Amino acid sequence: MTILMIRHTPPGAAPDAAPLPARVAGHRLACRDCDSLPALLRCLQRAQRSRPALVLIATAAVDAPQWARYGQALRSALEALPAPYIEMASNDDDALDAHLHPQHGPTARVVCSSGRADACRLSLAIAARRLQAVPEGA
Repeated sequence: MTILMIRHTPPGAAPDAAPLPARVAGHRLACRDCDSLPALLRCLQRAQRSRPALVLIATAAVDAPQWARYGQALRSALEALPAPYIEMASNDDDALDAHLHPQHGPTARVVCSSGRADACRLSLAIAARRLQAVPEGA
């Protein structure tokens, strides 16, 4: 099975270049970069079809009009994920859960003001711990 990492970055910002492991707890790690809320929505919808074991979502700051425009569709996409998700944010204000209030929130929310790389490392450690007991293919 696969762990899907979705990295949302602000428009015009360079995508994260930090190296990622190929596998976590025996599961392949796939990464998708999104530079807008519509792109994030498409990534979440693709995750519904690819059925990953776990989804990690790194969020970026978004202005209120974008939340108003895309919020309901994003909430529906989060609720339709076929796997639990871990959310990474630089502060509580950027968290999806804070804006969308999905029926089923994240398995974990990692808020790390020291940077996205630290949040990513911690989230991957949580994913590894969570998936260690789940054999691949289960």
